[in-house]
Amino acid sequence: MATITYRAATPDDAAALAALRWENQAERHPELQPRETLDEYTTAYIEQVRGELVRGIHRAWLAEADGEAVACVVLVWWVMPPNPDEHQRRRGFITSVYTRPAYRRQGVARRLMTTLIEHARAEGLQRLILWSSEMGRPLYEDLGFTPSTGFEINL
Repeated sequence: MATITYRAATPDDAAALAALRWENQAERHPELQPRETLDEYTTAYIEQVRGELVRGIHRAWLAEADGEAVACVVLVWWVMPPNPDEHQRRRGFITSVYTRPAYRRQGVARRLMTTLIEHARAEGLQRLILWSSEMGRPLYEDLGFTPSTGFEINL
């Protein structure tokens, strides 16, 4: 088995992040037929996400084996309006948590999530939110996440 290394993603990693997200979505939603090719998707991903990585609004981390990205996590954060009792309010949404099947059950996602959480704490984020698959739920609960209720609307 290859040695796995971990690092913060850079804007130049947008294509690798796109490929992992493409695989994630294909696995989670096999019933959906993509409207575009992987190349078209990658172009759109780079156009939308690369600038956010440059600005630091999106942060991402990669796990690599033999120089190839095999897992990732992405943090999108924002500033909330102040409350009377809490002036500095920052939130984060975790997305694109994905590990290729051959690298699962080796602690890869846990290590990436732990790194993301440590970064979020250091940056002063007070709350992290994510939507979990059934497969990911035990990991997130073990890391201290709790179920919450919310409402959503597709516009």
